[in-house]
Amino acid sequence: MVDVLKVAKNLRNALLVDPARFYTNDVGPWVPGMPLPNQVRAGTGREPLWLNLGYWRDVEKVDENNCERVGELFPAAQSQMAHLLAKTARLGEGQTVLDCGFGYGDQDILWAEKYKPARITGINVTPTQVRIASERAKLLGLDGVIRLMEGSATQLPFGAGEFDVVFALESALHFKTRRDFLREAFRVLRPGGRLVMADMCMKTDREAGLTLRRRLHLRYWRGRIAMPEANMWTSHRFVSELGQAGFQNARLESIALDVYPGANTAFTALHSVTRMQREPGTFTMEQVRANVKKAREMDPNQLFWHMQYNTDEYGLVYAEKA
Repeated sequence: MVDVLKVAKNLRNALLVDPARFYTNDVGPWVPGMPLPNQVRAGTGREPLWLNLGYWRDVEKVDENNCERVGELFPAAQSQMAHLLAKTARLGEGQTVLDCGFGYGDQDILWAEKYKPARITGINVTPTQVRIASERAKLLGLDGVIRLMEGSATQLPFGAGEFDVVFALESALHFKTRRDFLREAFRVLRPGGRLVMADMCMKTDREAGLTLRRRLHLRYWRGRIAMPEANMWTSHRFVSELGQAGFQNARLESIALDVYPGANTAFTALHSVTRMQREPGTFTMEQVRANVKKAREMDPNQLFWHMQYNTDEYGLVYAEKA
């Protein structure tokens, strides 16, 4: 009966495709091995609570020889993703920033401390994340710079031309819809403002000709992560949609090989190490290393994001408002 209820709940969440439900106790943790939302605490404000896949190009990758250090290595790659977006946006002193879908606020803390913008405003549909991220900013004395609020990225409560930079770090795939967000982002940017995103899509249309069963499989799993079908774009369409929203100099740079393989190995290590800790004596470090080695050697085309969501592309997106 428990399994039947679990399947029914998962199916309901998949059909709802509700971004506000994604990071909730009802849906479960972001990935096995991570805490439920009601177990997350602000603590000192410095504990890593990142929710992105990480940018692994210039950091030590998790493998079978260092997998016990996944709790250190994964946040290092995740913080590199935030640095990548900041550098792409040419973020600097005195600028005003809007962060759409800020998670627990890790990137806002990093941007405030390292790049010194005048103000960072964040908007997020998940009340728990807004509360915890706000508590963290206050604990670190950054609440005068970082202001976080509950709301929708597709109906921004700001006037036209209020921001120099708009960020969406691995969040716009959940927005209902991404097209509406692009139009709102364009509206609230000042002339010369920049939109920078890290987001998932398809390199080409991989869905044409798929069987109905396969389409339903993909739709179910995308629903589980609150990814509306309307957001299933190719990289070409992504750039086209930016142009239709009014942006210029739009581009999408593929960083998939610096994201997906490293994240796959890190997730496997996180899950396996957590299982070993929860089941002492029944799951060993040797088994952890074997699982991580298998994950590291996987064919990139067989990774979870490709097979379950059909998102074989991970793009660094940039566009300007003239």
